[in-house]
Amino acid sequence: MNPSHTFQGGGGGGACREHAKFAKVDENYENILPAGLERIGAFGRSLDEINSDNLIALVQHEKIKCFMQDQDDVFKNVPFKTVDNIDLATLRVETKISVQLSSKEEETDKFLDKLLDKINSDAASFVLDKSKVALLCSGDKSVLYGAPQDVNVEELTTYMQDEDEEENIKTKKKSVDKDVALLFKLYWSTVLEDTSSDIPQCAPLIYHQRKNSHVLCLTFDTISVVPWSDPAENIGPILCMAITRQLKLMMEDLKEQLRHTSIRNIEIPEIFHFYPEALQHYVTLVYHPQRSDQSLECYRKDVHQWFDLPLDRPIFKRGNKHWFARDYDNSGQLINTHVGLNLTGSNVSLVQGRYAYHHYMQDNFDDNGWGCAYRSLQSIISWFRLQGYTERTVPTHHEIQQCLVDIGDKPPSFVKSRQWIGSMEVSFCLQTLLGVESTILNVSSGAEMSSKAQQIAEHFRTHGTPIMIGGGVLAHTIIGIDFNQDTGDARFLILDPHYTGGEDLRVIQNKGWCNWKPSSFWKADSFYNMCLPLRPTSF
Repeated sequence: MNPSHTFQGGGGGGACREHAKFAKVDENYENILPAGLERIGAFGRSLDEINSDNLIALVQHEKIKCFMQDQDDVFKNVPFKTVDNIDLATLRVETKISVQLSSKEEETDKFLDKLLDKINSDAASFVLDKSKVALLCSGDKSVLYGAPQDVNVEELTTYMQDEDEEENIKTKKKSVDKDVALLFKLYWSTVLEDTSSDIPQCAPLIYHQRKNSHVLCLTFDTISVVPWSDPAENIGPILCMAITRQLKLMMEDLKEQLRHTSIRNIEIPEIFHFYPEALQHYVTLVYHPQRSDQSLECYRKDVHQWFDLPLDRPIFKRGNKHWFARDYDNSGQLINTHVGLNLTGSNVSLVQGRYAYHHYMQDNFDDNGWGCAYRSLQSIISWFRLQGYTERTVPTHHEIQQCLVDIGDKPPSFVKSRQWIGSMEVSFCLQTLLGVESTILNVSSGAEMSSKAQQIAEHFRTHGTPIMIGGGVLAHTIIGIDFNQDTGDARFLILDPHYTGGEDLRVIQNKGWCNWKPSSFWKADSFYNMCLPLRPTSF
């Protein structure tokens, strides 16, 4: 067994397998962690597996024991406790910083060192979005302006105002939405002029040097995590650390580009935040905009292994990126419309991950009365897209029809018609467009749907994909099931593509367009086919 890393700080921990090559690049990989989360040790079966680079070791033999190095670098057994469900705030900093690249790597490194010194000096200040609160870095603390020095992070949010609130009106204290990240803006003196030269900044000296260099304006979007109960004065240095980590990530990408292309052809790397369910903390990766997910496979594999994550599904593809609140606001369709419903029951199994709700009349296209199965297929394909299995866009009705014509399932006249499709056609399109195989289930009567409840539940636990079901002249999408093993009864969580209204979640949930349906929802005199897409084994 290879020893695994352990983490401390905001937010839980991930574990990562120790490989020989990782011993040299752990520092680089730690830059993908949010500030406030640090790797502090390793986990293994015996101390013999733990090297002296680790401050703390967790060893599992008959039970887990904790060891900490003393001043003589000797591991001593120490007591410890585990803490679950730490209440963490997510902090983001969005800013732009100009960086200077040189065709000589040593000159680029010299500029980077000076820039890092500037970032971690007392020159940086942060302003909380929608507030007049500023934090000025001073050593290992921040000096607060616009709020008392002794407030904690949660109390800091009470100083935020929405744009429609008048500045001089005391508003009623609002509850804190702890799922929303706190946004900060960075302010400081111009970085480039202060950090690119050794010459003292004093008049009237003029310093002129000819260099083959290039200036890029990099966009930063950093993540930090801190307990809501922490003093707000602790925030500033953590935000500086987040910028430091992301700058190092971006500069590594830029220097790698310089090794293979001219300085004038450099492209600005893209930032992606991920929140793997298995880790329960953020991971930030930087990708070259012209490199495909496939070309990044080796790098993504290393990250999987560093965190000891399985290689049977995508976790760090672009499509897997974490969605923050405003990402949902900017989406054309509603995402995960079942969130907020009562999802408890006897034995509930649900769709895994994210999907988009596609329904009648979207995209300025009138398919009322015939397009329900097309919309169900679109919702299913959105699931594969949002889980990182494909980069292709969700197909239109005409593209779906053309696909069926191309494989010989339909005649050419089918394109641009208003003809229905069923679960078999949905499975054909999934196989052709995405390479996804499906299982087809059928019942001769809607009254028999409960007999398939266990098989449907197992599908959600194993594959987690939405299920298309067609019967009579109607198609629906099943995204969850609640099966009572004692009574044999089942409830089905239905995503109904027949909705024709706007993207109003309250209406969609309250009017039953996305909600639980009893077994009697399925017509006893109708034959039903179900298409159960299978999750591919790939990363």
